Amino acid sequence: MAGLQQIRDSFGHPIIKVLVGAIVISFALFFGWGTVFSSSDVNSIATVNGINIDLYDLDLEMRKIESNLNRTIDDPNFKLEEELLKTFSIESLISNTVIVDYLNNSGAKISDLTAYRLLAKNETFLEEGKFSLQRVDSFARQNGILPGKYLNDIKKDIALNFWSSGLLGSNFITTNEINRNIKLASQTRDIIFFKINSSNFEKEIKINEKKALNFYLENPNYFVTEEEAKVRYLKISLENLLDEIEVTDQEIESEYKAYLRDYDNSIRRSASHIMLEITNEVSKEEAILLARDLKQKINSGELFKDLVLKYSEDEGTKNLQGSLGTSDGSFFPQEFESALMQLKVGEVSEPILLENSVHLVKLDDIREPLPEDLNKMRGLLEEDLTKERASFEFSYLLEEVADLSFSLNNLKDLSKEINIEFKETDYFTKANPQDNFQNLILLEKIFSDFNIQKGQLSELIEVNDEEAFIFEVIDFRDKRIKEFEEVKVLAKNELKKYLLEEKISSVESSILNSLNTGNSLDEVSTDFGLKIQSYKELTRDSSLLTRNVLAEIFDEPRSNLSSSYSSISLEDGDKLIFKLEGINESTKSITKEEKATLQDFFLKERSNSELLELQANMRDEASVSIKKSFN
Repeated sequence: MAGLQQIRDSFGHPIIKVLVGAIVISFALFFGWGTVFSSSDVNSIATVNGINIDLYDLDLEMRKIESNLNRTIDDPNFKLEEELLKTFSIESLISNTVIVDYLNNSGAKISDLTAYRLLAKNETFLEEGKFSLQRVDSFARQNGILPGKYLNDIKKDIALNFWSSGLLGSNFITTNEINRNIKLASQTRDIIFFKINSSNFEKEIKINEKKALNFYLENPNYFVTEEEAKVRYLKISLENLLDEIEVTDQEIESEYKAYLRDYDNSIRRSASHIMLEITNEVSKEEAILLARDLKQKINSGELFKDLVLKYSEDEGTKNLQGSLGTSDGSFFPQEFESALMQLKVGEVSEPILLENSVHLVKLDDIREPLPEDLNKMRGLLEEDLTKERASFEFSYLLEEVADLSFSLNNLKDLSKEINIEFKETDYFTKANPQDNFQNLILLEKIFSDFNIQKGQLSELIEVNDEEAFIFEVIDFRDKRIKEFEEVKVLAKNELKKYLLEEKISSVESSILNSLNTGNSLDEVSTDFGLKIQSYKELTRDSSLLTRNVLAEIFDEPRSNLSSSYSSISLEDGDKLIFKLEGINESTKSITKEEKATLQDFFLKERSNSELLELQANMRDEASVSIKKSFN
């Protein structure tokens, strides 16, 4: 596939710091502690090819999209509705997961080492000038994230960035193409046209039962059923086990004591910074002088976040208003920690010199954590203990079911043995599966395995970390042609649609033949009872016609100008018969800077178009299941 090799090649290149800031985010601002540490099915919102997407992923994606919108839309009062933001975020997560899964399956995986190399470009994760994995873990935990989850998110973002940049790098655009695109983009066109309304011919078409029967007999493929399966199954679910487990007060109190022993009550300080690099062109003294000048601007009333965008050279935190996250006193460089201890909330430090950079650090917030009392913690502790025990029992049960499935040859006996009630589905098709059978692996087994279709017990199939199925097909219905009585109404509608299209095509052909053999517009208008219409100076983004129709009009070759007529099918079945009357070129000239901007735009549009097409194709082939509460 185009660009994939370049994407793979990108993984071996030296990692640059452009992604760091998008990853080093103060997660504690966005998430509740209980949510991010929970991994139960309650927090699952969707699966993509068996990969789980949870509330943590959704919360983070919502904040990313919201942040991007706020930077793009210059309106401080703009606020996207929560449900709409949630919908956008779920779709974005699904698309991204499809891509990451595709890259993993294609051998283009991101290693832990690649992620560490990226993080090592940020001073936040350095200790005495060297990368510190302990600092990464500490940052994650201080901000309410499991370190493993944090690292996976970083690897996912790297993969997505290389994916899009790989496609961008595999495309190019020539100077001639740029000039041509600029010329075409500003061009307008004049057309003269007739519109054939299909509704004018509907009354002429009469359908009786005999005609419908003949159409049915001549077109059996219109009326074929899909394969259908009726399934008996056992669902082994972690969620169901949670309901069966009881936790005693003594266990909760013991867990609370452990919580108090391990509780970290270190004072947390959230900070932001402006970074000025020391380079061959900018000396240490010059960087310090600029930092002092910026400090004076802040003292005079200029906003810190505005100066971050204008002056900070930390690409990682620049679009996050300089946010460095939160520290317990050991996470930031010691020079930062010492300065922050002397500041009040909202104050900015004097210039701080590190090895290769100068910084202004702003204290954003101070938090002094206090342990929750037992009554407030009881519910969460009970939930954690329940999940821990349920996870153990779930693993044990899976092993037991896998072993028993070899000795027992039917689901009913297996159901009695493990004391889980089996269930049965109604008939369903591959295209419209029953809720529990939307997983692609299950569907392939049912609709592609002949032995399964004949009633053979399936092996135990784990669809994700919290659900597994074992099933047998009770009945399997092959494709068949439906009886005429079942589809009589459908046959009449399909025949009417077919005859209407045939009539419209016949009228269209007659009009085009009449026009292209020399008859005038007025003669054709009179003969066919059509109104002559025209549009002057149509642009590519005109609201007078749909985008598809405009695309066809602007694709009409210049050689057809004032010489021949063409037709376009409209979405509602109507037809548009038109002739180009004029092609109007823009005389406006553009600067070199504008041309360079347009070159970037055209290149990105081409890459985005290819990216969206690939995403759509992969999404169509993926097995996607969204929880009903999030639909």
